[in-house]
Amino acid sequence: MKKIALFHPWIKSKGGAEKVVLEILKKSKNKIDVYTWVYDKKNTFEEFKKYKINVVAPKFFQKISRKNVMRGLFLLVSLFSKIPLKKYDLFLISTSGVGEFVTFRNRIKGKVGAYVHTPLRAANKKIVKWEIKDKKHVKRFSHLLAVKIYRILEKISWKKLDFVVFNSELSRQRAEESKILKGKKNKIIYPPIDHFANKEGKKENYFLYVSRINSPKRQLELLRAWEKFIKNHPGYKLILVGSGENKKYFTKVKEFSEKLEGVHLRSHLKKKELVKLYSNCLAGLFLGYQEDFGMVPLEIISYGKPLIAVDEGGYVNVIGDFHKIKEKHNSEEMVEEIEKGLKSFINSKKKIKTENKIKDKNFIKEIDEFLNEIK
Repeated sequence: MKKIALFHPWIKSKGGAEKVVLEILKKSKNKIDVYTWVYDKKNTFEEFKKYKINVVAPKFFQKISRKNVMRGLFLLVSLFSKIPLKKYDLFLISTSGVGEFVTFRNRIKGKVGAYVHTPLRAANKKIVKWEIKDKKHVKRFSHLLAVKIYRILEKISWKKLDFVVFNSELSRQRAEESKILKGKKNKIIYPPIDHFANKEGKKENYFLYVSRINSPKRQLELLRAWEKFIKNHPGYKLILVGSGENKKYFTKVKEFSEKLEGVHLRSHLKKKELVKLYSNCLAGLFLGYQEDFGMVPLEIISYGKPLIAVDEGGYVNVIGDFHKIKEKHNSEEMVEEIEKGLKSFINSKKKIKTENKIKDKNFIKEIDEFLNEIK
């Protein structure tokens, strides 16, 4: 058994990255101590309360952690965040970009690694192009400058990593495209998925979309498509489940949903409530833009429910056939494709049975075996 310091930059929502950290904390045979810059007890998983979460940043930073434009200040925090690594055998960083900056001040020579949910999405070439498409000249320039600066810091911090675990082939591909992997010991270990085979309940006439409510998840595009769809298909309902880290976007989604027929927005659900919604839905939706893995699609199919999702993302390689929505990088075209996808599903005589191709479901076993190989 090894003693491991696990750093995750912010534990502040009920997202996939937090699920991974919680799974390691609950089930690893190694002794795990968690460190973070931000811990928001109210908005993340309740199970974290059972463990000691060591916060290594001033409380002030909890307030700005939800503002993307301010997250650059966490570079400064990383320079002053000292973790007592002398008492640990390994230092493992859980990161979606930015988290690896903690290595500027904290290292155990030869024994620093990362579980990479994704190299920073906002710095990916395809996503950068998507992010700046509607920005004016000054904002576009500042966005591109920020990405350029981040790329320099990313290369410096990745040089301090000795081993890397990726959550999908797509995440590793993005690291290779950024030329930051460079022969490091690495492996793909798919994140833990709740498996609920044969838990299908009664079929009610609602579609379910569970995800963080922010622009890359495209809830607004879904609502615009729903507005068109429901005019010719009355009687159906749409349930959106998710919390709003981006308050401006959440407000837009909330206000728009209240104007539409059959749309319900739910937040901060207990697990029993979510299980019931999954069990009784007509089908599950997933519209994340260039999602590096995507736990939600696998959770949908684990309930034996049809999946209606975009045809690009890390999950595509690990599931069988599904009801596909053609990915479009233009918002207007995406709205049309979502509406087509909903219509196609309703009119389809045969509902596609989707399979999970991940054979080894023991996430913790793989993680522990990999970590124990580090000498």
